[in-house]
Amino acid sequence: MKNHSMEGEVAFLHPMQKMRKEMDLAWKDFFEKNPGRKEDVWRWVEERLRSKQISKDGARGVCGSIATIENAARVISSLLEKGFNTNGSTEAYALRRREKIAPLILKRRIWWEPVLGASSYVVYVSKEKTIFEPDNFSWETTPGIISKLVRGKTKLIIPDEWPEFPTESGTYYIGITSRDDTGNQSDPFLLSGLFKFLAPSAPLRGGIENL
Repeated sequence: MKNHSMEGEVAFLHPMQKMRKEMDLAWKDFFEKNPGRKEDVWRWVEERLRSKQISKDGARGVCGSIATIENAARVISSLLEKGFNTNGSTEAYALRRREKIAPLILKRRIWWEPVLGASSYVVYVSKEKTIFEPDNFSWETTPGIISKLVRGKTKLIIPDEWPEFPTESGTYYIGITSRDDTGNQSDPFLLSGLFKFLAPSAPLRGGIENL
């Protein structure tokens, strides 16, 4: 009888340990994606689990039965998929999964008029206007400048068609030269504009309330 009892305990502990390991991984993933939310989450989870007659220790996966772990796992799943409510507020990050919804980034178009005799164009970018002054500008060999050869068109969509374009927000100076078949280039036609390809972060908290 004793051996049968021990075998039953081992059979009972194995799924508990497996489920507890899965819970630990779920919590780890949740807190990595939501740093600084641990205390609020634990407080809410404990309230939820107490309402289901589950102990605080069981909520943390320290001890308890299979039913305790299964209920705690369901709570974790609810947190990961739907977010959690505290004092009637809904966590915005739970509804907007960053890995599925990309920020809206407005594109910019750089354009210029076609030039007779030009077979291509070269577009240069720099944060320093002085780089385009005659004493400093040396076309592609200019130190600290980024350039792109453009053939068959007189526009560029940024950032789609120029991945190397700087992503740091700020005012940039754009120089555009005409280039012929032998490689001769004109002086640059200079433009300037504000470029910003980073969206602000989403609100961290929000809610829907009855009035």
